Amino acid sequence: MFSSGKRLFLVRALISFLLTCAALLSLVPGTALAATAPPEIKADSYLVADLNTGRVLMSKDIDTACVPASLTKIMTMYVLFDAISNGEVSLDDMVPISELAWSTEGSKMYVLVGTEVKLEDLVKGVTVMSGNDACVAIAEHLAGNVQSFVDRMNEKARSLGLTQTHFVDPNGLSDDNRVSANDLLKLVTSYANVHPEAMPYHAIKEFAYTAPGERPMAPQFNRNRLLWSYPGTYGLKTGFTTKAGFNTVVMCERDGLNLVAILLGSARGKSIDDGERERTALVTSMLDWAYANYSYVCKAEPNTVVGKARVWKGKGKWVEAVTPSGLGATVEKEQKDQVNYTVELRSDLEAPIKRGQKVGEVVFTVDGQEVGRSNLVAGDDVPKGNIFRVIWDVITRALGRAFSKT
Repeated sequence: MFSSGKRLFLVRALISFLLTCAALLSLVPGTALAATAPPEIKADSYLVADLNTGRVLMSKDIDTACVPASLTKIMTMYVLFDAISNGEVSLDDMVPISELAWSTEGSKMYVLVGTEVKLEDLVKGVTVMSGNDACVAIAEHLAGNVQSFVDRMNEKARSLGLTQTHFVDPNGLSDDNRVSANDLLKLVTSYANVHPEAMPYHAIKEFAYTAPGERPMAPQFNRNRLLWSYPGTYGLKTGFTTKAGFNTVVMCERDGLNLVAILLGSARGKSIDDGERERTALVTSMLDWAYANYSYVCKAEPNTVVGKARVWKGKGKWVEAVTPSGLGATVEKEQKDQVNYTVELRSDLEAPIKRGQKVGEVVFTVDGQEVGRSNLVAGDDVPKGNIFRVIWDVITRALGRAFSKT
């Protein structure tokens, strides 16, 4: 038996040995230390994800349908900017204000019945002031009435594959609106990619609107406090009702890492001031954790050509595979020098091919483990070839398949 002194010596020696092994192991490639544990977040549902790659870094109950409150207005803006890009309406339009718009409850831009408001001002009224009246005015201008506009919102939700989302109004006043954090991630990612021109409106800190003939109004301030307190923040929207609690979608970019933080059902039961303060503190801790532990590793800039994909039955035989938004992966900081990627091009492409059509993927790995994917798209159109090209390619493919089986 060992004496107590020898036992103490052996225990200390074992601990020292284990600590030395751990330190040496951390220096070996492929054995990087894991990210620190995420902070505790008191909310019904939340996530932090990288907008460039879609990788979710932390999350809770992201497929649970929640009450969005004014986060509903993100879809309102998406539908509006779709209409602007399609030429249905213009930011310069003068929009007549109905009694329904003027009388809408809750947060207001304070439009006046019987007047006209420039559509661009209504956009600011939504993104900065969270004006419920502005949303109704937009809905009526674009679709003729609120219900028809809401139908377009739900049609857009279906087209984006938002399975836990349903809207009953354009402003989020009703607690019958539903959305999940995962659906919000899909919505925000698509909105930002399709309509980058809309993003600056969400970054405006204050806006003053005075209806014709009224006394000048003081500016209203954006409820997204991170626009002032968290460098790199450029959007997007906050929301609150008693049932929903305090919600937010925050978008922030630092050193190439473009994050979105989504928080649903926080600080329920708190006063407006206390609830906004707690919401800000929670989402700040989420972003702090993500930026402390992860990095975005860029491998190619937007619109880089990374290969050529074979096109069958086309006027041309090849189409350039392009990175529409660049190539990169989001990984733990200790892994940022270990990112590799492979290009996977489709072999079954048939003309006609449209520019921007998906033609392959890039797969990112660390130590052989997949950590992300990015789409590759066609750099140009490839129209269908003449009858001789079509027949030749049919024969060529048939022979290729036959010989590959022998």
